[in-house]
Amino acid sequence: MSVNFNDRDTLPDTIKPISYDISIYDIELGGNFTYQGTVSILATVVRASKEIVLNSHQIKIHSAEVQLERTKTQQTLTASEISYDAPRQRVTLSFLEEIPLAKAVIVLKFEGIINNDMAGFYRSKYKPTVTPASSVPKDGEHHVMFSTQFESCDARRAFPCFDEPNLKATFDFQIELPEDQVALSNMPEKAVKKGADGFKVVSFERTPVMSTYLLAWAVGDFEWIEDFTKRTYGGKHLPVRVYTTKGSLPALAVQYN
Repeated sequence: MSVNFNDRDTLPDTIKPISYDISIYDIELGGNFTYQGTVSILATVVRASKEIVLNSHQIKIHSAEVQLERTKTQQTLTASEISYDAPRQRVTLSFLEEIPLAKAVIVLKFEGIINNDMAGFYRSKYKPTVTPASSVPKDGEHHVMFSTQFESCDARRAFPCFDEPNLKATFDFQIELPEDQVALSNMPEKAVKKGADGFKVVSFERTPVMSTYLLAWAVGDFEWIEDFTKRTYGGKHLPVRVYTTKGSLPALAVQYN
């Protein structure tokens, strides 16, 4: 059976992303489990247009602008309209001026929900075996941790993006979380900064060029077990960690060994 890939409902070919810089903050630890975010997307404009179409699902965009680098100045275009196509999981940013052929930075401020659907940025319930960190939120009788599942096309549930596997880019990620919890992502931790009272901001190294569905992060009351590879890579034995919620480490250690 042959497949006609021209029948796929793909995004317009006006923009090619190069890199994403994602920041997640103001997470509501309970209640509606909302969060705020900012994503800056460095992209190449390959066809001039007054519109930019991205994937977005169950995300509310507060503001959208495009920053263009001129010879000696920077021009900023602010979206005059933000419209959603829920069935197609898209958002269209409309501008009064045409966006020229150039490199541009698309800056979006948005709000999302840490859902209970095991897709996008979601929460997982568990019953701790030891007293959890004081900041760990509860959902009913259970405590919760936060994690992501973006395959195959659910990155758009967590942040607005060009959520197609061939539109690859690099990703810089940072997240604000309680000081007594742990944040994980694809890459090693780059820096930890003090945030608001009782919070910290953790940033991670830039990823290789990859599809949106490969990006991942998690936040929770975690502990880990660690070992090192027997083979060396670049003259070094690489560390390998397995993370679990606190209190599960003894059972995990038995399985790991």
